[in-house]
Amino acid sequence: MPDEKIETNEFSSQTERTIYTYLSLHYPTAILSHNIKDVYEPYEIDFSIQLLEQLIYIEFNGVLHCSNKSKNSNSRHINKCQLNDKIKKNLICNENKQALIRLWSEIGLYSSPNTFDRALVELKTIIDNTFNFHCNKDYGYCVELIVDKNHELHKLVEKF
Repeated sequence: MPDEKIETNEFSSQTERTIYTYLSLHYPTAILSHNIKDVYEPYEIDFSIQLLEQLIYIEFNGVLHCSNKSKNSNSRHINKCQLNDKIKKNLICNENKQALIRLWSEIGLYSSPNTFDRALVELKTIIDNTFNFHCNKDYGYCVELIVDKNHELHKLVEKF
């Protein structure tokens, strides 16, 4: 795994841009990277945040990743995205014993400001808890934060 991460400033959505801005405002001393393409090639990781020696990967998975149907996408593309999500989770958590937080949304978060705000606050809580309690553990760790169609937040925690 290379020490340097290749990062691009392009955001695939306003939601990703907002998440990045939120993280940079709440973690000003952290090293924050976006669109990391050289850690688990050929896969791209949306974000990483590093405080001291602790590193957390963060993925945002929107509607395309959550369902079998999406306007503007065919089922083959959706299946590929969902398979890549599983592979990345296995690489990060199971094989490399690192921390991953995934924010899943079955709705358009950017167009639901109150729900988005709640999800960002919960994401920060999860990041803080991960930095506090997962420090240099010998197991992988994944937290799935899910925003459902009813704007409810759900959390699933797995250790690997």
